[in-house]
Amino acid sequence: MKKNNNLLEVPNINSSDAHVKKLIYKIDDLFNSHYKSSPKSEYLCVCSGGTTSSCARNGLITLDLRKEYNQIHLEKEKNLIKIGGGVIMKDLMNYLEKHNKTFPTGLSKLPGAGYILTGGISPMSRRYGLAIDNIESIKGYLGNGNFISLEQNSLDSSQKLLWEGLKGAAPFLAIITEIGLKTFQSHPIQIIEGFVDDNELSKIINLAEGFPENLSLQWIYAEDIYIYIFAEIKNDSDNKITKNYLKKLEKFNSLKIKNYENYNQINFFPKELDLFELNKNNHSEVISLLGGDLKNNVQIFVKCMNEIIRDKPNKSCYVASQQLGGKTKELDHKSSFFIHRASTWKPWIYAAWKKGDHKEKEIVLKWMNESWKKLKIFFPKIHLAQIHNHLNSHEEEVYLSFGERLSELKTLKNICDPESILPPL
Repeated sequence: MKKNNNLLEVPNINSSDAHVKKLIYKIDDLFNSHYKSSPKSEYLCVCSGGTTSSCARNGLITLDLRKEYNQIHLEKEKNLIKIGGGVIMKDLMNYLEKHNKTFPTGLSKLPGAGYILTGGISPMSRRYGLAIDNIESIKGYLGNGNFISLEQNSLDSSQKLLWEGLKGAAPFLAIITEIGLKTFQSHPIQIIEGFVDDNELSKIINLAEGFPENLSLQWIYAEDIYIYIFAEIKNDSDNKITKNYLKKLEKFNSLKIKNYENYNQINFFPKELDLFELNKNNHSEVISLLGGDLKNNVQIFVKCMNEIIRDKPNKSCYVASQQLGGKTKELDHKSSFFIHRASTWKPWIYAAWKKGDHKEKEIVLKWMNESWKKLKIFFPKIHLAQIHNHLNSHEEEVYLSFGERLSELKTLKNICDPESILPPL
């Protein structure tokens, strides 16, 4: 920590540049008379590895879980791992790799437990479910200061709604200090990757919508289009299926095959793509969308994407997407507050501007919102991986994230966080 100039070192550059009012490292130091007397506008920022861009305001209190809540303990006989609320995904995966285990983490290894608690979409999700689908236990403190310790296999009727709320909407309700997670045996991975043109992207998306559960498609449209087809080779059947799809992909000359011993060895979106995502001269916002199969609308969608990228105001702006389906569609949408189980695609719009340039920020955010509006026809829902209560779109994003369960979430919020010390709904 840069204690001298009061900065918090986190991957989100917006939040890293904010001057925090106070840094807290222990929960015991949080619920004291000083904090409770703070104005409601000074909601608490929680850092579990990264932070959301709503933590970018000066003068807010930040609870940094990384120092005191970074424990990792594997119960190998149960295929269960317990991690602290401050463990980042890189450390989790490095630990699991030593034991030949894995977990469905995302494309980046930088996020903390917030990745898991807000849903957790992975290239492995089509086979193993979302990160929240693999939570077995949760410990932490509600916004009212009450300690909670919940286990999926021993919930009583009074705990069921809270359990579901913590899986997908935890940042509004509680500070999580420990999560118990299922782990899985590690297997070899094949990645088919490379640059494609817009016509090739259309064909690959069509192909991907028929993928078996061990395959998934990720793509990014920055200056050019880059794709990753992820394939886990768990057994002979996987190997045979993957080879059949490789034959269908041979006509795309720019695609190359790379083999990895396990998932943890992969670095998605390498530096060679020149995305500038962690450019410390930039600030940014990200909005994540959800929608079903594109089917016959693929070409219309790609044409829309061409227009969006053509109009982007900063070279660091881009749109990317991950594929869901398989197991993520099988679970009851009431099993968690990730309710959009019918979704096949999660695209996200990454909007960046030179920090301190308020005029460019205004232009870039307008581009982001206009791009969102264009993409709504294909992806009408929201994955609330970033909380935007500092933006005008917050209320709509919350509604599109939780839909029919929003009233239940508001009830939980009133019970768990009556003083609104955590981000507001």
